[in-house]
Amino acid sequence: MTDREPTWLPAGSRADLAAEGALLVSGPRGAIAVFDTPDGPRALSDTCTHGQASLCEGWVEDGTVECPAHLALFSLTTGQALSGPATEPATTYRVEVRGDTVGVLLDATEPATGSAG
Repeated sequence: MTDREPTWLPAGSRADLAAEGALLVSGPRGAIAVFDTPDGPRALSDTCTHGQASLCEGWVEDGTVECPAHLALFSLTTGQALSGPATEPATTYRVEVRGDTVGVLLDATEPATGSAG
């Protein structure tokens, strides 16, 4: 078995993230939302674990994101579902800033699929 480096998927510039509050990038298992927080960028799977709503369109406050459809609350650090109707956690991803670009680091076993734009 070969040790491979994690794959880095660029999501956008720091300025874009600050202006938009969240950016999307395509991952091998679906869209990943990258959020701007006072503690630095955080990334979660974009689809709410309760329904098919985009967390990227949710409200970010105090280290959490609230689903815009059914108001489930997720921790941006752990992905834990903090309030219903969601009971399953969202997948978290490591974020890395390279120069002025914010990106998501994928486990080496996950193939990259490119940027969502």
